[in-house]
Amino acid sequence: MATLTAAKKGVAGRIDYESWEKRASNLSKELDEEDEKEKEVAASALGLDGKHARSQAEAEEKAKAEEMQKAKQRLEAYEKREQGVTETLSGLLGSVDDHDNTAQVEEKHQEIKYITRESIGAGKRVLTVADTKGPGKIILAQDLSNLESRSAANTSLKPKSYEDDAENKEEMHEATVHRGIIKLNLRNLHQCTVVVKCKIITGTVEISHCEDVTLIVEGDDATAATIQADLCSNLDIQFHDAPSGKNVPLRVRDTNSGPTTTLFWGQDQNDRIYHAGVSNLRVRTFRDGFVDLDTTSDYKKNGAKAVGNAAAEEVQFVTSVIDDELITERVLKPGDSKDIKQGARPMTERELRELEKKKSQIEDALDEKLKDLIQLKDKNGDSVVAKDAEKKDVEEEEVIEEVYASATKEEIEAIISSVEDQKAKGNEAFTSGEYAQAVLLYTMALDEAARLPDASNVTEKLNMSVVSEPLEQLFPRHVILSNRSACFLKLGHHEKALKDGFDAEILNPAYVKGVFRKGLALHAMGKYREAIDALAKAQKVEPKNKQIKQALQFAEIRFQQEMRKRMET
Repeated sequence: MATLTAAKKGVAGRIDYESWEKRASNLSKELDEEDEKEKEVAASALGLDGKHARSQAEAEEKAKAEEMQKAKQRLEAYEKREQGVTETLSGLLGSVDDHDNTAQVEEKHQEIKYITRESIGAGKRVLTVADTKGPGKIILAQDLSNLESRSAANTSLKPKSYEDDAENKEEMHEATVHRGIIKLNLRNLHQCTVVVKCKIITGTVEISHCEDVTLIVEGDDATAATIQADLCSNLDIQFHDAPSGKNVPLRVRDTNSGPTTTLFWGQDQNDRIYHAGVSNLRVRTFRDGFVDLDTTSDYKKNGAKAVGNAAAEEVQFVTSVIDDELITERVLKPGDSKDIKQGARPMTERELRELEKKKSQIEDALDEKLKDLIQLKDKNGDSVVAKDAEKKDVEEEEVIEEVYASATKEEIEAIISSVEDQKAKGNEAFTSGEYAQAVLLYTMALDEAARLPDASNVTEKLNMSVVSEPLEQLFPRHVILSNRSACFLKLGHHEKALKDGFDAEILNPAYVKGVFRKGLALHAMGKYREAIDALAKAQKVEPKNKQIKQALQFAEIRFQQEMRKRMET
């Protein structure tokens, strides 16, 4: 507590007012500081200092804000990383500021610009062509398909590999090589033609703010499975014998022939053109120089309207091949899908109806099968199971079996192919060290697998949380769960890693990788006794696995150290 002292007398017995004011100022400052300290102590005691939430709602809001901040930082890091590998080529045909009239444009020389490997800087693999005005043609030469992107090699030795496991590739001492450009962006182009003859690794082309532009994708190498066009006018997209995103090139004995296309653009359901705010869009496919399919679209004619704060230009449409025709459909907003999912891909009204119909058929088929069993009780209240005496018509049973067991064989195969594709991409991201991206891809694979007819059996098995006999599945989800568990371990999300490892064990206890990663997660969480049990179970399945043996030894050492500390205290 500050104390007040008498002011000293000045010359000739007068009061030294300057000294007095100085002391009074210091005293006031001390009192203010003491008051602030008392307020801080009181606020801390009441939990009002901001360090602790005052309610559950505030705690949840704080957690959301922290998560959003982390997500923002991750997004900024991703954008920074993408900028580091992006090559931007501007003004190739001339500046967009040139204001030529129609006659001048017609007289202007039709310039042709080639983009080759020499046009791309070292380490640049995402190509952006921007801010140019024709007339003229820009050609992405097939030479770009020879660009190499290498995933870093992991030289650590592993004692054993497992089928479809994400960590298998880590045993390779050579870097994984991908050829081609990663992605193509076309931005603010006018009165020109862009010809793509090269490989696009992701199969993605993004087009924005373009006018009077023709995009031609042609040749065996050129893969542009997914195109996103926004805020464009007079856009013409052509596919000349271009492969589908799911195409597997077939090499013939004549080495001069090179790869041949086995699946053309539009023959897979994932070959799509998404567009928003695009007026006068034309899409065509060509086979052997002749037009095969042709359609036009315009966002205003398609019925796009402003709703609330969303402008008409924000309404998303998709053009794809349906029953051998190019069809344009409106993409549903996230809240319009009635909780029915088809993976990460946007859904249309038609697809929603088909999924609802398929779901209804499966439910009806299950009901029909359950009618074969009638639950009865005897006079003592004990359950008695009796078979229905009526026999079903053979043809009806075959129809039910076809719907439930395959939801049509072609549809099941398509779903499994999509799941396999997402899983493969997840494995590739894991090998490259992109663990967060791998988590996303594995989650997309699991979402896609949820469309399979056996999804209800899988959900019921997981909800039981009991490790018993392996569950027969149309696709081995335990492999994906185990791979995602490995990603969570790398990211330090140990509880999520434990959940996925345990779920993998429930679906297939014999799959040792799931049990092993469950043990690693328990060890990371400091639950050494439980980790020992899990790792011992894994070792029982594979007693010669050195990796499991070493992990078990570490867990036992940690457990003994923990026990000693408890005894000492």
